Amino acid sequence: MNTEISTRLGRLKEVVDKPYPFVYGGWKSAVIVGFAVFLFLFTFEPLGLNRFPGNKFLYTQGFGLVTIACLLFDYWMINQVMKRVRILWTVWYEILWNIFFLSTIAIGNGVYNAVVGFFFFHQDIWSALQLSNAFIVTFPVGILFAIIFALIRNAGIKAMQREIPADAGPGSQARESMDFICISSVNKKDPDVILTADRILYIESMGNLLKIHYLSDEAKVKTKVVRNTLKNLAVLEHPDLFRCHRSFVLNLRMVNQINGNSNGYLVKLMHVEDEIPVSRKYAADFIQMQNAARTS
Repeated sequence: MNTEISTRLGRLKEVVDKPYPFVYGGWKSAVIVGFAVFLFLFTFEPLGLNRFPGNKFLYTQGFGLVTIACLLFDYWMINQVMKRVRILWTVWYEILWNIFFLSTIAIGNGVYNAVVGFFFFHQDIWSALQLSNAFIVTFPVGILFAIIFALIRNAGIKAMQREIPADAGPGSQARESMDFICISSVNKKDPDVILTADRILYIESMGNLLKIHYLSDEAKVKTKVVRNTLKNLAVLEHPDLFRCHRSFVLNLRMVNQINGNSNGYLVKLMHVEDEIPVSRKYAADFIQMQNAARTS
């Protein structure tokens, strides 16, 4: 029995430790969620909203506006954290993030409800606050929309996964074991680049830009450019990706040929004509990790 529980916990840990694409939120997503909250409350009138004596349209609209304000604050805060701290975003972090922003929305809406009750209906401020009711309403609604958004995103990822050919490149695993890497742009208007690890050849730093060299569906080398720096790049935590130079990150499983010595190497990658430099600072670790990658 204990062994079965340990096995299941181990599987659960594997699931929550998997990389998950982090999406920078912006004002558009905040408005969409806020409108969804307003529409749900106004349409279904949960927890006695049908008995509200005032203007239900304006009252429920207030919940939507508070939700937008809370999300804008949450998005700003998490964006600041992600710019300053190198985090490999996982399913577990995504769960904690969802719990956090649902909690802030619940608190914000609870305070809003208290203010309306106190100033317009002369209720006692503490009885009007009723944070427990705010949590009871917010979490089911929030979890519902979080599940919907997660399913939509997961469907998009699976669609990308289905497009990957069986011979997607050296080191390819079965489709179900492929892990996705999300490379975000500090410019919120730019879309994130989401690729499987075995598609990435190398990443080149050009000032405040990152040039990502990867294999397309047709096994052709293509590039994408995002506004970011290697210093902020969370994908460096991935075991197959190695920073070999102040301006380069390469995929260890794509290494085809190594020339040089402990003072520095020049590396030829599969599908790539140019040689990638490995500086003296990273030379010893590169050889050690390259040997480990070959034996794994």
